[in-house]
Amino acid sequence: MKRAAAALCGLLLAGAAFAGPQNAPTPAPTRPTAEPSESPGQALIEQDESAMAGRSYSYDPAGRRDPFRSLLVRAERGMPGQRPPGIAGIAIDDVILQGLWRTRAGYVAQVRGTDNKSYLLRAGDQLFDGEVLRIGPNEVIFRQILNDPQSVKPFRDITKQLNATIKP
Repeated sequence: MKRAAAALCGLLLAGAAFAGPQNAPTPAPTRPTAEPSESPGQALIEQDESAMAGRSYSYDPAGRRDPFRSLLVRAERGMPGQRPPGIAGIAIDDVILQGLWRTRAGYVAQVRGTDNKSYLLRAGDQLFDGEVLRIGPNEVIFRQILNDPQSVKPFRDITKQLNATIKP
């Protein structure tokens, strides 16, 4: 306890020694000898005019998020015509599960896309907004990538089950 008190006193004395004299004279501020050629108001007017003329600063994100865009507004995706063809252009919400097969390599899912064509999916296949995680005997589990800054996880898992209706 005495050592800690002695160390604290030593630090206070060392700090006071480095602080120097408190009554040291401060140098008087110097006035610029030359007056500016234009008034501050004139400079503001010229900045406003150049901004309205389109000669203002432009932001280059260089791969970063634009800080002037709202985080609450979701980014719009391209038009459906701009999606790549085939499985890579199908969104997870648009997938309709039609059948499941067991093969030697594992389960295969038959799905119908928005173009009304059937496709075969295996675990690991990439879709427009996610991928196929697992295919089980009665279900397919997808991982959808979210573009929502308020969500805790950047993805969500979606399970689609096979609706096998057996008619007597």
